[in-house]
Amino acid sequence: MHKSFISNNEKYLKIIADIGLTCGGDLKRSLELIDIAGNLGLDAVKFQMINAEELLGDKNVTYTYPTLFDGDVTENMYEMFLRLEFTDDDWVLIKERCDSNSLDLIVTAHVESAVDRLNKLNLSSNKICTWSLNHYRMIRSLAKNGKPLIIDTGTINLEQLIDLEKFYKKNGGGDLIVLFDFHTKNKTEINFLAIKKLISLGFHVGYTPQGREDWLDYMAIGLGTTIIEKRLTLSRGIKENGHWKALEPDEFKEWQKNITECFSALGDEHLKATSQDIEDSKKYYKSAWLLKDVYEGESILESDFEFKRPGNKLSEDEFNVLIGTRILNDLKKGQIFSNE
Repeated sequence: MHKSFISNNEKYLKIIADIGLTCGGDLKRSLELIDIAGNLGLDAVKFQMINAEELLGDKNVTYTYPTLFDGDVTENMYEMFLRLEFTDDDWVLIKERCDSNSLDLIVTAHVESAVDRLNKLNLSSNKICTWSLNHYRMIRSLAKNGKPLIIDTGTINLEQLIDLEKFYKKNGGGDLIVLFDFHTKNKTEINFLAIKKLISLGFHVGYTPQGREDWLDYMAIGLGTTIIEKRLTLSRGIKENGHWKALEPDEFKEWQKNITECFSALGDEHLKATSQDIEDSKKYYKSAWLLKDVYEGESILESDFEFKRPGNKLSEDEFNVLIGTRILNDLKKGQIFSNE
């Protein structure tokens, strides 16, 4: 069985493949993406449950998004969301495919009607996005199953986050899992150091990237996040929303390797030498060598020695302890000195 995504084991990095947009609402494509995520050994896949009729009061709103080969595309948001909907039977098949791939299924609830539908799937956690952080009636309904709630930060400050946590737990919910999130191209507004603050307050913190900039992902890992997600697509060239900034399977595999190595390189807080450094110190540290002949009974003087490689005999700090003691045997100029 796969490692629990909800586990608080911070020595293990949890990786989510976000396919909520790139699945395109197509069941066949969804199952293929789930299989890819399973073959990569990921921890979870993320979908979204949308009811366009319930979500949008204004059905005439348009949305413009970039595509890889065709430039910007503008379409009706209501029609776009309609294409992303699944039936309850579809969701059962999606959940079964996730289970067979040892993947947790995470589904973002966008509307209140999604709560009962998601509870029937018996998922390990609840999930809402940035744009539902003030939808308290839906949050209260989600809390009733007692499960953790995964949120994206984005629009809220720390005081609002703490109030949200209190509200969710007061209504029966579990812990909050906070995915650091932002929507800006202005790097001075990102405020990555907030991650450290959230961790210091005891939150379980992850990062949800908004693009393909790997350096931001590495920064989040370096600051202590233990969950990270990345958008996965079959092809960046698909002329639909979200594909242009996603990673194709081979790209995702390379990113996964790099981000996992980045996490592993963190180690712990203790300053210590590597095994290779310890072994190399025998060659590259310095030992005491005689500058002149010395004879039995003479005192060891600092001026009689210099320090040169290799470092497999007396180091300078070890040698200093012997200054003033008597030499037991005649020694020749150019010899490496030993306390033997």
